[in-house]
Amino acid sequence: MKKGLIIGIVILGLVIISGIYFYPSLIKVEEKCAKGGEHFSSVYKDEYPEHCCEGLTEWYSGSDTRISIADVCYETGLLAGAPVGTCINCGNEICENVENPCNCPEDCTGESKSDFLSIEEFCQSASWNETFFEACKENIKDFPICKLC
Repeated sequence: MKKGLIIGIVILGLVIISGIYFYPSLIKVEEKCAKGGEHFSSVYKDEYPEHCCEGLTEWYSGSDTRISIADVCYETGLLAGAPVGTCINCGNEICENVENPCNCPEDCTGESKSDFLSIEEFCQSASWNETFFEACKENIKDFPICKLC
């Protein structure tokens, strides 16, 4: 009886192992994905998942140099780049922490989440005086943001 049980267990083990070896597609390996608010990167694969989980929006915060003024998003023409992004849950009707009118207008428009709440506030800001005033005279004069002040 014991001998038959041991032989049965060994045969079952061999069947399972051979199935895994010859048919690895039968074992579903769950791909690691970044959840809402977490980082992802196709460059730093050892540190972060490569993509966001299904239903989330991939947003590269370090390379998004747009500015929102009174719920309108403006390209700034500034140079930036970052190979690490953040997963946002855009479209859930909640303007979450990292969301704003530029990366998720459907959740954040009308939520006072703009970088500047009015054009006047932007035109009187250090951002305008220190960054955009000179850039608008030289490099990015055709950008709509330059026509505000």
